[in-house]
Order: sequence, then structure tokens, then C-alpha cells
Amino acid sequence: MTLLIIIAAIVALLLWYALQGRKWLKSKPWTEGFFAWIEPIEIALYKKSETILWARLRMVVGVLLTVLTYLGTIDLTPLMPFVPDQYEATIKALFNLLPLTISLLGMIDERLRNGTTLPLEIVAAPDAMTPKVAQAIAVAADAKAEAVAAVTEETKKV
Repeated sequence: MTLLIIIAAIVALLLWYALQGRKWLKSKPWTEGFFAWIEPIEIALYKKSETILWARLRMVVGVLLTVLTYLGTIDLTPLMPFVPDQYEATIKALFNLLPLTISLLGMIDERLRNGTTLPLEIVAAPDAMTPKVAQAIAVAADAKAEAVAAVTEETKKV
């Protein structure tokens, strides 16, 4: 049980960091040294993307829950008296699939994030748009392509 509490605390801390902690910490001058040290690690582990951080955290939690279930650390026996007998086998089967489901959701999140190429405002624009809006979207797409090419070229040098 202590292990689950530690895992929950780490997940909560990383969730806070992903949702608002990083942005808040970046606004403080006293964290410059921390971010100079942590930035290469962030790039290597999750490309400094809070969405990918959350997706990968989900994958790790799923794997940890699978291992803990396999080792018998997580036990449903105390909860089974509250479940009607006809549903007991189904609940146990679903519980055994829960860690895998959490990991798969993390993988789906990461794949979706890696496929995101435009800001949400552009994606949410209706198909029927004025020529001015269409031109602005084309300019944004060109600028994005140039920026990606420049970053890719620069990172190949390093």
C-alpha cells in the first residue's frame, strides 16, 4: 500500500508540473539554473511537451500496475463482497485489463500529440472560410514548415 501511495504522489507531482507547474516555475528567476540543468533531460524524455509527459507517465503507471498485479501486491479480495456473484469474474477480468488499458491510452495520447501540427484555433476553423482566413492558415503552415526544417537542421548539427 505504501508503494501505491508513493506512486500516486509522484503521479500527482508530475501532473501538477505538466498542467501548470512548469509554466509557473519558468516565470521565477530563481529557477533558471534548474531549467538549464533539466532542459536536456526534458528534451530527451518527452520533447518538453507536457502532453507527451502525461502520455508517457500513463504508460509507466500502466506497466507498474501490471507488475504490481502480477506480484500480487494489488488484491481485489477485500472489494469482492460488495460485487454481486454473477459479476465477480467480469470485474476481475476488467481489473486485470485496466493496467494494459492505461498504457494503451498513454500510447494513443502520444501518437495523437506527435501528429498535432497546427494550433487548435486553426484546426477548429470551419471548412467554409473566407479567402483571408485561408491565406492566413496557408502562411501559418508555411511558417511552421520552415521552423520545423530549421530546428531539424540545427539539431542534426549537435
